[in-house]
Amino acid sequence: MRPKIKRRLTAKRKSELCLVCGKCCMSVTFLGGEVDDESRDEIRWMELHGFKIDFVKKRGKTEYYFTIPQRCNALQEIRTDEGMTNYVCGVYETRPQMCRDYDGRMKGPFGVADCFWRLEEEGRPLPLVHLERATSHVLG
Repeated sequence: MRPKIKRRLTAKRKSELCLVCGKCCMSVTFLGGEVDDESRDEIRWMELHGFKIDFVKKRGKTEYYFTIPQRCNALQEIRTDEGMTNYVCGVYETRPQMCRDYDGRMKGPFGVADCFWRLEEEGRPLPLVHLERATSHVLG
């Protein structure tokens, strides 16, 4: 079996995919630290308050990451004539450096599991049926 070759996406295609996804801006994930007796109470509190917790083993220790399910206030939804929803950053030109550097294709808790960039690069189907048609008219 031959390994899958990753497709290289153009900047235009990345923009098209981001317009119809927006998942990077639906929550934010942080490293909580090493799981120990002190952090277990904090983790429990976070779980009770709706935070998603991921555990990752690294070098024999377990670290936890917490995700705050808070949509970015700058994320705007725009309905297209075809009934699709496009997502646009309302502060794109002045967005924080953290947003500029972010890449949803990252593996692990910081990434977006079904990031459209990753799916398309890997040749996997995208969740939207008419993605090509829906994005081609937006960016012209």
